[in-house]
Amino acid sequence: MPLLSGVDHCHINVNNLSNAVTWYEKVLGFKVVEELAFWDETGKGPLTLQDQNTTTRLALFEGEVRSKGIAFGATGEQFIAWLAHFKSMDIKTVLADHGVTFSIYFKDESGNSHEITSHDYEHIKMFYPSVEQGSHSAKKS
Repeated sequence: MPLLSGVDHCHINVNNLSNAVTWYEKVLGFKVVEELAFWDETGKGPLTLQDQNTTTRLALFEGEVRSKGIAFGATGEQFIAWLAHFKSMDIKTVLADHGVTFSIYFKDESGNSHEITSHDYEHIKMFYPSVEQGSHSAKKS
């Protein structure tokens, strides 16, 4: 079975994005990851924060629906191996090119959505050059 390299980030739904950023900064010392802030185009998220040790990341989304799953981290090689593993297990996946990262979206047996993310963008892009950038136009496999 392929290995994971840890949890990349956790999705957290919040009532008010601005208030949540202030709370996470004040209470837990998280800061906005500036190089990923462009993803928050609408002011509703995702807005990525990380802790002072840069070991834990949160993706904040404004909305009333409760939080939905975990995004596991993987190297480029691990990411490719997970795609093959999911295919061998006949698990439906969505492969998404986010411009700076790639993600695999999948659901568990209860229908909970999860993700494996890799920041080894160039490595994965060599294997999947035809996947269009943007999660809404992602290739389903």
